Amino acid sequence: MNFIDMSFKRSGYEVELQYSILFECALGIAMITYPKIKDKLDKPAYYWDQLRENLSDSLEKELQYCQEHNTWKILLQILHSQDFDSLSNFLTYISNLSDQQLKYLSLPYLEESQQKLRYLASQGDMDAMDQMILACKHHLFFPQMIHFLSEVDLSELRGHLIAVMEGWYAEVVEKDSEAITNLLKRDYAEKQKMLEKTPYEKVVEWAVGEEYKPEPNISKVLLIPHKIYRPWTIQANLEGTKVFYYPISQNSLSDDDEVESLALLYKALGDEKRLKIMKLLYEKERSLKEITEILAIGKTTVHHHLAILKSAHIVKVKESTYTLIHHSLSRLEPMLIDYLRKG
Repeated sequence: MNFIDMSFKRSGYEVELQYSILFECALGIAMITYPKIKDKLDKPAYYWDQLRENLSDSLEKELQYCQEHNTWKILLQILHSQDFDSLSNFLTYISNLSDQQLKYLSLPYLEESQQKLRYLASQGDMDAMDQMILACKHHLFFPQMIHFLSEVDLSELRGHLIAVMEGWYAEVVEKDSEAITNLLKRDYAEKQKMLEKTPYEKVVEWAVGEEYKPEPNISKVLLIPHKIYRPWTIQANLEGTKVFYYPISQNSLSDDDEVESLALLYKALGDEKRLKIMKLLYEKERSLKEITEILAIGKTTVHHHLAILKSAHIVKVKESTYTLIHHSLSRLEPMLIDYLRKG
């Protein structure tokens, strides 16, 4: 059959940068309520265990609620509804939302074709809720989240969102808020400078650790730096926008963080499995499946080791294929020497 393709294929996208201590709060809540990730972060698992043990009973209660219903996702979605310059403005905004607005912003964005259903569901249309659940049935937690939103008392949800965000900020973030904001701002400035002289696609690849190709319905990529979830990148979709919450770079870390990160970098190279992965990638590019089969270890374990190598910019991924960044290896010794020479 003869075929003429006259469809429009997007050849690029705009890149926007944004940073806020409020995103850091919401991502911290997401991290602490996802136990499977705690031993795969920059800081060791015992650090997070101790942190959570020292939280107040009232905050722990809200975190348990969040862990059960994934309300951290709702916090992020509301944060994207407009720019907030302070925690008090954000909490006031949640307080003043109508029930319909709160439910709409809480329901997950699926894709443009589902937006009418999302609006109807926010008005209490149970058939629309069911259709949304069916549309995302293979997602990790969206179906359960939508079902929860179909039944929850909105005054209860509103109170929870305010309490968990206010509690996390007061007990975990506030004491270091200025330092954290400076780190986020430093990385934001670094990426802004890169955008002035580097193709957008390369800036995105450098920030998130993998290539992101244009998608038909995506006109903008939004990059938001974080420190709390290092070394992981979290991605999400908004209308016409792909969001990457990415780990701040090595260059953006403070002096104290630099010591810790440098130690973690060399620790990453001190693991037998990661060295084997590097050796395999030194030979040629490989997929996750190939690496898993050759090493005969679990996919989740391999993915964890690759994430650590990606965060150190030793490995990158392109179209599901992992590649060793050879020039990064030559940077390791100079980085150590630069640190040792600092006055």
